[in-house]
Amino acid sequence: MNEPQPVAVENFSHVCIGVSDMEKSLAFYTAVLGMDVVFDVELAGAGLDAVTGGAAQNGRMVGGLIGGAMVELLFLGDVPAGPAGPRLGYTNMSFRVADLDDTFETLRQQHPDVRTDAAVDIGGVRMFFVYDPDNTPIEMLELPAGVRTTLELWRP
Repeated sequence: MNEPQPVAVENFSHVCIGVSDMEKSLAFYTAVLGMDVVFDVELAGAGLDAVTGGAAQNGRMVGGLIGGAMVELLFLGDVPAGPAGPRLGYTNMSFRVADLDDTFETLRQQHPDVRTDAAVDIGGVRMFFVYDPDNTPIEMLELPAGVRTTLELWRP
């Protein structure tokens, strides 16, 4: 029997931080840390349900560069506190892969005990989540049309 092989991560994508007040957080990240805002999108529907497990009805995501790294601020409105739902503070890390379907199958075959969610498409970006032993979500994503970074996606 062959040893399980790790997933072929190509590069780091972004950090997502849950926030309770988007305007206050955006002011902090831009004024204090110099975030250069790249995108600002409203979230709703199936993509939001997939990310939050249906715990949020709407949300907003603002992404920008801090020191060359993409940081996304995620506001989900009044989300009920609970161990199974979204939480404030650190939300997830994200890694880009070349082929999302192949990565998903590799994880399922090589690491069947690792929890994963089905892939979803949000704004042309395909993704799924895999969870560490503490249930911290780690996003695996495939960007569209040969785009290599989330910066290229939003600033072609």
